[in-house]
Amino acid sequence: MNKVFPQGENDYTAAGPKAHPGGEGDVPQSLPRFLVAHCGDPASWIYSDQKCDTTNNCGDCSDELSPVTVCPPCGPGWWHCPSTFFKYCDCIPRRLCRDHIQHCSDRSDEYACPGP
Repeated sequence: MNKVFPQGENDYTAAGPKAHPGGEGDVPQSLPRFLVAHCGDPASWIYSDQKCDTTNNCGDCSDELSPVTVCPPCGPGWWHCPSTFFKYCDCIPRRLCRDHIQHCSDRSDEYACPGP
């Protein structure tokens, strides 16, 4: 579940990385460490429930792809491909397959994906 935050400093918005002044990856001291996951950029962080949720929350896909994160393979409602959309990293929802719009850089969503 993504948390919703109003737009704040540096134009970071809801479900995006949080960066705080004062040092690399500073997080509010009131948050337990298990609630925080660091992004590929050491100055950015997300809530740990945003890792492996198929959405590019860090902005560089480090919350979805190794070596920073090890996520399970795409689930049954997803298609594995190199995505052309910033929102997705390694899997796209199958509902986007065969809709006559390219969502995968290799076009497999239009030719190989079995669809929803």
